[in-house]
Amino acid sequence: MRIGRHTYAIDYGHLTLITLIAVAIFWYLLDARSVSLSINNILLVQPVAIFALAMYLFILPQCFRKVDAREMAKEPAEQDPLSPTLPSERSDMIRMAALGISLGLMVVLLDVIGFDIALFLFTAAAMVICGERRPLHLLIFSLVVTVVAIYGFRALIPFPMFTTIL
Repeated sequence: MRIGRHTYAIDYGHLTLITLIAVAIFWYLLDARSVSLSINNILLVQPVAIFALAMYLFILPQCFRKVDAREMAKEPAEQDPLSPTLPSERSDMIRMAALGISLGLMVVLLDVIGFDIALFLFTAAAMVICGERRPLHLLIFSLVVTVVAIYGFRALIPFPMFTTIL
């Protein structure tokens, strides 16, 4: 795309994806507001939707990149280091599978051992899988995440969740 003396490259794939996500978020927000404007109905939906739409506005300009004439003339020598690539190493695949399995175990164990213990174990397991080895950090971070999540959910959602300790 050319505007004045400048040429811009447009990443149509990302532009389409983030625009579809923004449209879906906007539709969901309008739908939630059409049902009821009660604070219980829009307590979580409206702030998160507004935040996500603001993030869309910050991401949108990144889909347009100014291109120099020299850059247009030469062929790309290597792949952009910031572009996402799927992990292909065996260790990365094992790590992703382990995270998926630990998330599945947490969901299965929510009603068996309680939301608090399952969340604590999942957080600790995820940190170990991602490379954290210091026991004190594992313990403290897992405890903080568990306490904040339990009391945060209890404050926001009037749903009686099964907990063992908290």
